[in-house]
Amino acid sequence: MPVGYTPLSFAKAREIVNSGKIADLYRSPECMEKYNKFKKVLKDEGIDMTTRIVVKQLHWLPPSTSLRTPSSEILKEIEPQDSTPFANEHDITIVTNSFPYYLEDGLVHLCAWVKFPMPSDPESELGDISEKMKQLVDLYVNKTFVDHLGLTEDKVLWFKNWATLQSIKTIPHIHVILDHPDPKKVQALLGTGGVPIDYSTDIASKL
Repeated sequence: MPVGYTPLSFAKAREIVNSGKIADLYRSPECMEKYNKFKKVLKDEGIDMTTRIVVKQLHWLPPSTSLRTPSSEILKEIEPQDSTPFANEHDITIVTNSFPYYLEDGLVHLCAWVKFPMPSDPESELGDISEKMKQLVDLYVNKTFVDHLGLTEDKVLWFKNWATLQSIKTIPHIHVILDHPDPKKVQALLGTGGVPIDYSTDIASKL
């Protein structure tokens, strides 16, 4: 990931994402330095980053789980309650991005990690998700970050890194950037699964 020296405005971040150039998003030098140090510490201590995320950040496994457990073993223990995308809030966990992109003050960078598959579209050379999956993400994002947080659609931006750009490939997740949301509402949302899709009503009315 590149480093940048000027914080991104919401409009600029949206322009980059909408143009399909998400590889142009960047961290600040300070954030990148912290990220590299963090990775080195994990490597030196024999800790798998995926395992740490699952145990310490997402709390999908007991806190007593050894962080030195290989992620190949950890992932066998994580099963979605519903493999239908975004149908069950217990299969989704929203957290702040520990090493966010370099954004202007007032912008919030979150990640929604999921237990169900979000496979790449076999027709995409970059490893992008399918148009159908994008529609489902749109619906979930609108329910959770627009309606629930009381924001307008033009204040919410989401993207999923292509497979070629992912630093964590083993757990699907989407990035969400919010333009000046209510901090208290965001705080209340953290650690939850947001507002799941009700396939009996939402799909017919919104897709």
